[in-house]
Amino acid sequence: MRQWGKTYQHRFHIYEDIRESLDLGTDNGIQLEINLNRDQKCSLQMALENYIITTLNSFYDKKFKKGNNNFLVDYRDDILGLPNRTPNGAFYPKKENIKEYNILQSIVNSTIVETGLIDQIESYDICTVRIVDGRRTDLDKRNSATVKLHSDAWSGQYGDAMVTTALLGDETTSLEFWKPIGMRDEFYDTLPNYEDGTNLYDYPEYLGKLKFGCMTIFDHQCLHRTLKEDGGLRVSIDFSIKLACTELLDKNIGGRNVKHRPKEEVLKIGDETSVEASETLQECYERFKNDKYDGVATSHINDVVK
Repeated sequence: MRQWGKTYQHRFHIYEDIRESLDLGTDNGIQLEINLNRDQKCSLQMALENYIITTLNSFYDKKFKKGNNNFLVDYRDDILGLPNRTPNGAFYPKKENIKEYNILQSIVNSTIVETGLIDQIESYDICTVRIVDGRRTDLDKRNSATVKLHSDAWSGQYGDAMVTTALLGDETTSLEFWKPIGMRDEFYDTLPNYEDGTNLYDYPEYLGKLKFGCMTIFDHQCLHRTLKEDGGLRVSIDFSIKLACTELLDKNIGGRNVKHRPKEEVLKIGDETSVEASETLQECYERFKNDKYDGVATSHINDVVK
């Protein structure tokens, strides 16, 4: 097990095995990009489209066309009106689209295995599909709005890093990555407001933007924010990972209990087991229709693996 800790040097070195073993396109120390081949990208894109189109068909009770290369443009308002999408863009499975979600998770699992990332991790979370609108709204003023520079550690994330893969939509609706300089000891603690995080480091150093079609790993030390420049929708897949070579970061999680399943368990999803949703899209709509999203974030999913 490699030496571990909270400093930049420690966080940089825990990715040495990934540097040596995987096909990387970019290495910014605490933000790395794993190259995907054409088949891997196409499989993920098709599964995402099926997941979104099935959700549209079910909620609006009408047929939306598959295979429409402009579906994120043509159906933009319909997609943004779906009740299982949060202000930060997380797009959660419900009973009507859970089959398509399990298929997507199975393809994500295969991609993790094929790239070799599976050999470097101890555990990981099931994936979250994210549909981000490139236009700003008043909801971007919320405490936990992702347009604010932040670390995912501040939202109570478990493990070492996040993995995100942007696959569909407008590349201008992107992410920026930054390295914090002069971190405080409390940097990894959960925060009620992302703006409070500016007190936990001296200044940020720019690393780069999200590249479409790559599996991007960014450490919980890596600051990032969503770029909204009046662009279109961007669709990506996110999940968090705990590396096999590290111990858990010592941090205050603020009462949240965010944990992973062992990788052996997650790898079975979509084949031997499946995620089951606890509610329908209409039930989700009724639960959140009056929510102003001005308090503590509430999860849209209560998943069970069977």
